[in-house]
Order: sequence, then structure tokens, then C-alpha cells
Amino acid sequence: MSTFSAYGMGPQGFLVNRPLNEYEREQHLNVKKSASEQVLYDLSLIKFNSTFVECVDKWYSMRGFVAMVGGALSVIALGMQGLLLYLAFSEKLSVVELLGFPFFFVFLWFVAKFLLSDAFTYTHYPIRLNRQNRRVYAFRRDGSILKAGWDEVYWTIYNTKLGMGGGDLNVMGHLLEKDGVTIKESIALSLVDAGEPGRQNLLQFFEFFRRYMEEGPGPVLDALKPVPLIMLPGIDHQKESWFFGWEHLTGGMKGLPLLQILFQPFLLPISLFRWIVMRTSKIPMWPQWVEDECAVAPDDPWVRDGRHRA
Repeated sequence: MSTFSAYGMGPQGFLVNRPLNEYEREQHLNVKKSASEQVLYDLSLIKFNSTFVECVDKWYSMRGFVAMVGGALSVIALGMQGLLLYLAFSEKLSVVELLGFPFFFVFLWFVAKFLLSDAFTYTHYPIRLNRQNRRVYAFRRDGSILKAGWDEVYWTIYNTKLGMGGGDLNVMGHLLEKDGVTIKESIALSLVDAGEPGRQNLLQFFEFFRRYMEEGPGPVLDALKPVPLIMLPGIDHQKESWFFGWEHLTGGMKGLPLLQILFQPFLLPISLFRWIVMRTSKIPMWPQWVEDECAVAPDDPWVRDGRHRA
């Protein structure tokens, strides 16, 4: 039976204990072969140096949306409960109608769980790829750490609506059982896109990390030119501001200024809930054993972090 992993945002996370589907097999990404001539990093990097590159996961750009939906549903549920109580004390409800109370309590529990999957958690779930020891580290939702070999991870493009047409695409890394087919755990890189142009973007996105791991920091930054390497603003040690959250959400429609304006009535409330999510959540801290395994030389010329914003 399929179950859900503890990694990632949401009450469910990623579907595991299932076989690789046909699309995942077709889109398998070989770490020894170039996925694209170009590279793309999509403002997803926290740290970059000769030892490792650290990035955010798939859910980072979506933070605030789940909390907003959960908050709106919670208000509706509480409002309905209040209305039922008022009518009950006014003796305007029958015994049968009072049976609606348990239903709304269950509904309230569900939406509260939905809300708390975004707020009061972690500000982000970092993924670290160490090219020196060829290991991948991922921060799970429960605070534990996944450690896996770079060459052991089954990298592929995942389609959220396989068999239904369309669907969002993202780069997923699966850890497989000994049978080489059954998925036991999954991590997802941050970029989400759609359609064939989106698939090409994802190939470039994966190629950034693949080229870093296989060739090093110099070659991947050379491939990125003339695009500058802009890092996220120190989210490993400080919580993002409301303005950056709004900017990050709006930047998801970069190159489409008219849409950026038209969607502000939707993006502004999300940015407010995103700010609340970040204020109520903890900054993830790697355990000392991870930091020891990912030690960076003091004179490393390739160090880039939140101080490098241009």
C-alpha cells in the first residue's frame, strides 16, 4: 500500500512505497550525462562553495498559500460553529440539525492540520549536495536528516498529474529499495514548471547541480555566464522580511509585468500569510555531524552566500 513520507510540506508529503511510474522511468536523469547545454538555478541557492551547494526545496516558493487556504477555511468552520451554537441556544435547531456539530468539529480539525502544515514548522527545508564526499543531505519535516549517496539517488522529472493531461513538473530524487523499483523516500528540488518548455527548464535546472557535482564550482559558474549568481538573503540564519516574501512570490511571474500587477490582489494576501508562516516557524539548523562532514576551507575562493545578492 502506498503511504506518504515525512519529507516536504503538507499533511501528506510525497507518495512513497510505490513503484516508479512510466513517466519517471522515461525521464530518468543520469548524473554522468549532461542533461542540457545550459544551466539554470532559479534563485534557489542558500550557500555555494567548493565543498557543497545548498538550496531550498520544492515547497519554499509556495509558503503562505497553504496557510492562507487553511486560515480561510478555519474562519468558515468557526463561523458555522458559532452560528449553530447561536441557533441551538435560541431553540431554533432540531435534534437532527444539532448533529452538524460533530461534522464541523471534524472539518475544523482537518483545516487546522492543513494550516499547521505550513505555519509553526520550519522556514524552509534545505537540501545540501556535497561534491567532496558525494553525499546528499536533506532536512526532513520532522527535523531529522536524510543522508544518501549522490550516485544512489534516482533523479527524474515527476509529473503531478500523470495520466490526466497537463500537470506540474519538478525534479525529484528518489531513494529506491533493493529491487531498484520501489520508492522508499523522495526529495524535490525547488523549481516547478509545466509543459515541454517547463521540462526543458527543469533539465537546465538539474544540470546546474549535476555539473557542480561532477565538474566543480568553476565550470558551473562559467556555464551560467553572463547571468549573475544571486543568492537567497541569508535565510539560513535570519527570517525573510515581508518585502522579500512578496518580491519572491511576484518574481514567479518574471517577464510578465502585466500579470504581476493583475495578480496582486491574490499575491498580497499570500505574502501576508507567508510572513506569518515565517514568523511562527523555526530556522532549520544542520546538526554538527553534517557541518563536520561539509567543512569549508577558510580560504575557499568559491564561497557565495546571502552576502552575495548581485
